[in-house]
Amino acid sequence: MPQIQGLGPKEHTLCEMFFNRAKSHPTHPFIWTKQDNEWISHSWSDIASQVEIIASALAQRGITAGARVAILCENRREWIISDLAIMSIGAISVPLFTTYTQTDITYLLSHSGARAIICSNPHLTSIAETAAQDSPNCYLMVVIEPSKLLYHSLSLAIVSWENLIEEGKQALEKSVFCSPDMSVDDVCCIIYSSDGDEKPKGAMLTHRSIMANLAGAEGLLRDLSLGREVFLSMLPLSHAYEHSVGLFFPIHIRAEIYLLHRPEALSSAILEVKPTIMTAVPRLYEILRDRIYASYQYKGVLDRKMLERAVILGKKSLKNEPLTILEKLENSYLNLTVRRHIKARLGGRLKAFVSGGAALDPNIGYFFLALNIRILQGYGQTEASPVITANPPKQIKIETVGKLLVGVEAKLTSLGEICIRGDLVMKGYWDDPIATKKKLRDGWLFTGDIATFHPDGYISLTGRKKDIIINSGGDNISPVKIETVLQAHPDIAQAMAYGNQHAYITALITPSKTLCKSTNYDQEQITKRISDAIKTANARLSTLEKVRNFITSDEPFTTENEGLTASGQIKRQQITQLYFERLEQLYQRNSSSN
Repeated sequence: MPQIQGLGPKEHTLCEMFFNRAKSHPTHPFIWTKQDNEWISHSWSDIASQVEIIASALAQRGITAGARVAILCENRREWIISDLAIMSIGAISVPLFTTYTQTDITYLLSHSGARAIICSNPHLTSIAETAAQDSPNCYLMVVIEPSKLLYHSLSLAIVSWENLIEEGKQALEKSVFCSPDMSVDDVCCIIYSSDGDEKPKGAMLTHRSIMANLAGAEGLLRDLSLGREVFLSMLPLSHAYEHSVGLFFPIHIRAEIYLLHRPEALSSAILEVKPTIMTAVPRLYEILRDRIYASYQYKGVLDRKMLERAVILGKKSLKNEPLTILEKLENSYLNLTVRRHIKARLGGRLKAFVSGGAALDPNIGYFFLALNIRILQGYGQTEASPVITANPPKQIKIETVGKLLVGVEAKLTSLGEICIRGDLVMKGYWDDPIATKKKLRDGWLFTGDIATFHPDGYISLTGRKKDIIINSGGDNISPVKIETVLQAHPDIAQAMAYGNQHAYITALITPSKTLCKSTNYDQEQITKRISDAIKTANARLSTLEKVRNFITSDEPFTTENEGLTASGQIKRQQITQLYFERLEQLYQRNSSSN
């Protein structure tokens, strides 16, 4: 395959890359999992051996090249083994989010034509069994953990992970494992994502497209002097972002991966693992910031003031605002105290946080940067394998999504939609030629995102083409920007901006749990606090973007009540339909008072 400026894997397939890394560093730790409060290492050779065993067993069970195999499992060693084993026999992995409903899983198994599904715990297994039985092509279910909830049927063979291992070992006694001939352009996984309110579409990612992303990531991070890196993985591996950047990029650079099962254990895990690179979504960085602030609340007035000054002076330096002589001395002292202490709380070895999957509030970014903690915001789409842009480590402009990765071309349409071209682009949508033609035109991927190109090569996103609010004056307004600013306030958990064909913006707000508890769920107090929070947010918004009125949601938006997609995006159309009358009354109420 052609290489990008000498970057990226030299192999033809991801599984070939993995086996080569295992051969060159057989005894080195590869994956770490926690058992009985202790981190246990699994070497490259150990994982490679298990990949061959599971691959042989699946092949013996009739899984052939091109067959789709779904994975419904939380982040664990078996997830990674399954994914690599599926690819190693030329089959196609179909990662599923554990938050999917039974209806979702049935649809995705049927749509992908999956022949098998690998699932983990009893809860997921019980959902998967019903879904598999309702899917015409699914004949095999592999169960990682024992479950008493299974009913079994003649149409679905159910085998335990342990038994599958025994089958694989027996198969290997008869013949040596050997991957079939594969092309760099073969589809290796189908990752489903939903664009808001539409049915999930399966992006067909190839070995070439993911490897192009690995080359781009290497080009981005080489300024960090990559060595024996340690990744702390907490995002679902079913997400294209974690699949490429949190799994295959560490494989490419021979890094160690610590699998974190419980995000609530993040703070303690960072201290234990001492990661050098961490990839996460903005919400997790927001939680980290809040925990740092909370820890300083117990330290006393002087320590709290020192943290505040470290952030203030750090921001001034980042924005190239001049510091007085006293401020320079103060800033140097804060380097030795506050900033050193917080770096130690993050393990002491951290080279960079990488943020993706959603827009990062610049205030969160500036908080970490002001404390000399590098945070790189990027942008991507599942259809681009998935990273498109990122901030270079030595030239961070946190209000932007950074620059294009090496090997990526971009252009803007007349409407400002960003289109990209390069090896990282998907092959198309599985079994959906109409959607593919809309998304891919003349080799260009039409992202649906509205962007601005800066003269220095940095890119800013201003909204989604399909989500743009057009007010009654004909102005185009990005709801995403408004929602990001609103949700940055600690009293607001979720927000949806509204106002198409109206004179001004209103919003649907979900109050934070902290606000509800602190007010003892008093609706009048909650309403007042939200009003104050909106006033604070409005100070950061333009006149057209300011929120004039709001209502509160009956419950948080979740995947269970179909307010969120599995990847955490709000289902705008669905939520609007549910709250339409109450949102419209906000405008009627205002007009009647005029």
